Amino acid sequence: MIMGELVAGVLSGLLVGACVTYPLVLWLVSEVRGGGLPPSRRERRARAELDAFFGREKA
Repeated sequence: MIMGELVAGVLSGLLVGACVTYPLVLWLVSEVRGGGLPPSRRERRARAELDAFFGREKA
């Protein structure tokens, strides 16, 4: 009886730990690699349109 509860507690602890740790590790890796996520397609297009409008096209 006690052994079953111990196993259930350990497994639930591992599950909760994984659910908390995994997003944290992903966030840390993205920060180390150079910041946030790349801009979305809509944001890239909007920036390109603004750059073209104001004459700041890339050479």
